[in-house]
Amino acid sequence: MDRARGRTSMGNCRSRKLGICVSVVALGIFIACTLLAYTAFASPVTNHATLQQVVFLFRHGDRTPTETYPKDPYINYTWPGGWGALTKVCAQYSDTVEKGMLQLYNLGQWIRSEYGTIIGNKFESATTLVHSTDADRCIMSAQALLARLFLPNPEDMFIPGLEWTPVPVHAIPRNLDKLLAVKAPCPRLAEALKQAYINEEKRSGAKMADYYKELTSHTGQNMTTITDVEFLYNTLEIEEQHDLKLPTWTQKFYNNEMREIATRSLAIFTESTTQKRLLGGPLLKEILHGMEETRTSSTPKRSYFYSAHDITIVNVLRTMGFTNELFKPDYGAMLIFELHLVNNGADQEVKALYLNSTETSTTHPMKIPNCASPCLLQNLKQVWRKVIPNDWDAECKM
Repeated sequence: MDRARGRTSMGNCRSRKLGICVSVVALGIFIACTLLAYTAFASPVTNHATLQQVVFLFRHGDRTPTETYPKDPYINYTWPGGWGALTKVCAQYSDTVEKGMLQLYNLGQWIRSEYGTIIGNKFESATTLVHSTDADRCIMSAQALLARLFLPNPEDMFIPGLEWTPVPVHAIPRNLDKLLAVKAPCPRLAEALKQAYINEEKRSGAKMADYYKELTSHTGQNMTTITDVEFLYNTLEIEEQHDLKLPTWTQKFYNNEMREIATRSLAIFTESTTQKRLLGGPLLKEILHGMEETRTSSTPKRSYFYSAHDITIVNVLRTMGFTNELFKPDYGAMLIFELHLVNNGADQEVKALYLNSTETSTTHPMKIPNCASPCLLQNLKQVWRKVIPNDWDAECKM
């Protein structure tokens, strides 16, 4: 999970352990199959002749840990770029460090190849809008993606030989964010999340008690919730991916079971309708509004970009209705919304696609739950009516 620690508030198969590799691959296959199960009425080929608008919601690239635990043997390890930083190509670490900046740069190239026609060759503020959370790794991920997406021609370089053009990234201050990270104060949401943890405790508290106790002993950190386990899993996963030998005790815990707990932790934030409405609903509301403007505005946007976190993608997917699946989006994973003209231009169809990671160029079309095919924009507004807030600030009051 990519967020600051608050207890109320797929990956690489390296050479460390065959068991972990098998577990990760198995989970990856499960998620891929789950996504493919929603393709029955969707076309995997984008018809650019009918495409009016495209929206991209993506996770940042490979990062360093955001935190560690008291007994971590690498507690004083110097991470390039610091804690929670987007990683980059560095000669000293080129064989071990995932190249977070390059991942998003390559994603920008993929978007250029797939959607260049609708986006346009040059950035124009009238047709493209880019939002990011306030996290440095998200802002930098957006910048890396845009650097390749809007690669200037020689005649457009403002400095000869500099193959880059500045593109504005609108970052939302953390304490004001009601759209992506959703960290603006919301008492009703905090209360709903507290209740979700109580429900989780009732479901699995007895079963998890010994698990938490052992992890507390091994880590020196008080482990009491599935979110604590998720943060630990993320730290161990990054250390393992960066070729740091993990402690012996992790052989019992760093496995598919811990990963499954981590995915449950991501899902708990949108367990109830209230949580969906206040966490995933604001972004879906903005996406719908942008699509409606293609009919009402003389200068509608052709593309929107949202640079965010794994939890952002999970919140949106679950708010859309994908609640029977457990998701743990990989670095650079991307949810795409396409708006098409259908019925000779009389109607507009919304298509959703998912790109698992920057390691693939194949998107998985997703049939939006409860929306008949073709999923028309006017129908989708009705399908999502219960999870779209009317007035976020008012609804956040107790």
